[in-house]
Amino acid sequence: MIMKLKDIFLNFFGVFYITIAIIAFYDSIINKGLSSVLWFSYTVFLFIGLGILFRSSYLIGSQLNIILFPYILWSIDFIYKLFSKDSLLGITDYIFLSRPFISQIISLQHLIIIPISLISLYSIKFKRTNFWIFSIIQIIFFFILTRIFSSPSENINCVFRNCLIFNIPSSIYIFLWFIGYFLMIFLANFFLINIKYLNYKHLKK
Repeated sequence: MIMKLKDIFLNFFGVFYITIAIIAFYDSIINKGLSSVLWFSYTVFLFIGLGILFRSSYLIGSQLNIILFPYILWSIDFIYKLFSKDSLLGITDYIFLSRPFISQIISLQHLIIIPISLISLYSIKFKRTNFWIFSIIQIIFFFILTRIFSSPSENINCVFRNCLIFNIPSSIYIFLWFIGYFLMIFLANFFLINIKYLNYKHLKK
């Protein structure tokens, strides 16, 4: 019975996030332009959905490496804005504007995809710990694509300038962008593989 409930949970959220990704891609192309499909979040939704559906802890972990710290920051900013009505970091101000319902649903996945992913990993468990490699390759690939196929005015994935409320000199921005993401990926990877109940290694002790 418990195994059946786990499978129902995993299958539901696997299909759910694949569907959310498809809707996000479609909504972006129709309402924002083709380049907006390059946002990290949309591919993350797709890969996490596939990872949950096919029980790939490696794929789920690689995506959590990319979003763990940025999404926690997003959630803090959103909750602060929701209750105080004031802007903290400015990164979620857009969600309090008048926007299409579908766009709001997609954006609100920032709040729940990490808990859903961790619950899924509790059932699937990590078999490998080097999923940071996929994360690094993915952000480099998307950085190049975003710089080539999007404009500074869109600032997709914050590749042209800082998305927070303070400025960083353009002369060192790309260097700091990569350093920041590499640090977040390695820290997230370290954190995830050391959560006792997500890793087969700990269960065997």
